[in-house]
Amino acid sequence: MAQSNPQSEPSWEECIELLERLPSMSVPERVEAIALLVRNSSPGIRGRALRMGAAALSDDVLTSYLRNDDDGVLRNAGLEMLKMRGNRGFSLAIHLLKDPDYDVALQAVLILDHLKDPRALEALRGQLRHEDINVVQAVIVAIGHLGDARTIPDLLPYLEGESWLQVAAVEALGDIRSPVAVPHLAQLLTDLMVGPMAAEALARIGGEEAYRFLAEHWLRFRQELDTETTLGLLAHVLEGLPKFPEEAEGLRPALAQQLQGESASIRLPAARCLLALGPGSEDRAALEQLVDQQLDPLLLPACLSGRRDLIARLLLSPDQRRAWGFLLCARFPEHIPTEELVTALSRPMEPEWLELLVRTLSKVESRRVASALLDLYRSLGSGERSALAPVLTAHGSHLRTLLSERDDLQTKTRLVLSVLLEERVETAAAEIQQLPEEDRLEVLAQITDRSALTRLLPWRQWIELSPDRYGPIAAEVAVHGGPRDLRPQLRSLLEQFPGPELVRAMGELGDSESVPTLVALLQGGDGALDLIVLESLGRIGGPQVRRTLRDVAEGSGDAKRARIAYRALSLCATDEDDAFFRDAADHGDWYVRLACAEVLGRFQRPENLSVLAQLASDPVSIVAQRAMALLESEGVGK
Repeated sequence: MAQSNPQSEPSWEECIELLERLPSMSVPERVEAIALLVRNSSPGIRGRALRMGAAALSDDVLTSYLRNDDDGVLRNAGLEMLKMRGNRGFSLAIHLLKDPDYDVALQAVLILDHLKDPRALEALRGQLRHEDINVVQAVIVAIGHLGDARTIPDLLPYLEGESWLQVAAVEALGDIRSPVAVPHLAQLLTDLMVGPMAAEALARIGGEEAYRFLAEHWLRFRQELDTETTLGLLAHVLEGLPKFPEEAEGLRPALAQQLQGESASIRLPAARCLLALGPGSEDRAALEQLVDQQLDPLLLPACLSGRRDLIARLLLSPDQRRAWGFLLCARFPEHIPTEELVTALSRPMEPEWLELLVRTLSKVESRRVASALLDLYRSLGSGERSALAPVLTAHGSHLRTLLSERDDLQTKTRLVLSVLLEERVETAAAEIQQLPEEDRLEVLAQITDRSALTRLLPWRQWIELSPDRYGPIAAEVAVHGGPRDLRPQLRSLLEQFPGPELVRAMGELGDSESVPTLVALLQGGDGALDLIVLESLGRIGGPQVRRTLRDVAEGSGDAKRARIAYRALSLCATDEDDAFFRDAADHGDWYVRLACAEVLGRFQRPENLSVLAQLASDPVSIVAQRAMALLESEGVGK
């Protein structure tokens, strides 16, 4: 191989050619090629070479890379490849921990740190007395990442030792997150070098003792400390406490002072601290800060997680605080204030809040709330009402009574609700047939999943009268288990009024008799519909479908159309298609290569596994990871 001279970097084309030929090379040739490719300046080429090396090179070769003191590129490549091996590199890394070459031992620690396998704990502890300080530092960090509190006595002595190891020990104790380490870290808060790191470690550990140390430290030295950082850490700890703590003397007034400051980056953590401390006179101003900072209304701020006392106030708020009130109601159902909840339901709200209401209303049942729920349901558009469907049955007894008592409901609304509340389907079917067509279509669109009812309706008659209007709804009904005799009519509609709903339905129903019509639609040139047709064909499968999808994948000049064809074919591929996917494994579209990995991993045979190994070095991580997972699932490369 002329290109093996490390001093002359081959061209991009030569590198790609090498990568493609790697699976068919002999072992010595493969070792030489990978050693060359890992030097390439292109991240894509180097990444593929590293993944291929991780899958194909032996332990001896990788160990020789780690021992190569004269070639930093190869040494680093060996480290990266062993990391990529995952648990398959564990035993080798354990063995190399005791290597007489300190650099090799260090690389072994870094590999075990990357793997985070708890089996390595005792072996790592044994290296805390290593002669090389860099190895010890890496061991301390790796032990911290394993998160085992039993190692705390091993780490505490390093808090008073060499600064390089002291920093590592503070980081490790924070990673372990055990309260045992809290008083030891607190002693370092005033240390000029590691004090900020000790504060961060205390915040990661959390608990009331950590809160006490951080609060008192800030109160005593706040003129010298970075207030934004310290209050942020303090807020993090307070928000994680299971109950309101005993307040440190002078803390609330000091926080209230910060709440009035000019810096928004300080006002927010101060507000979080005050709210997490429990009820106080600063609550209103602190809540205003949360709103001003535009926190997500669909996520309950952690500082409010225990504030059931604020539910009523939040429910009556005019802004996003009302959404937080709904979330608190779901958290504390025994403390839901009925009057305030009813008021909150009567006010306009954002559509995305409806999912929060489902969680809230499933926890409370009363006639007043059911009546407010009914009014809310009426106020929504037909497309939004489905969001509330899951909670209607929870209030079913009250809603049924209200439906019979109230005369302010439109017939179509009353009818949909009666269906969703599972009242007599025979009566509902008769009433639906009596509705004006516009109302009937609106009702039908909301009950397509009620198969017991839809099977009683005259779909054939309706479709004959107005195929373009009833066809799409009938398709959805069929998918949800409606009348079985609808399929012939739907196939006929597919020819006359092809649309997304009908095409999707044929695919979800796996209707093989609709394949000729679907294939014919591909020649119509409707780009948007073509993609849906391809997806549906993939769900149906069969010889004709597979031939058609192969033709589209190979012959389409539209890249998006081709990639969907590949994906659809991968869903229904048989072992007769694996050669097609082997040929496409170097396709320029990563989405196509991912489909190739799925098919080749499904049919495990030598020629497929060779290409799958090539895909394991793909520059796109999702392709490489999937191919590697498929290889490992069959023990390939072990």
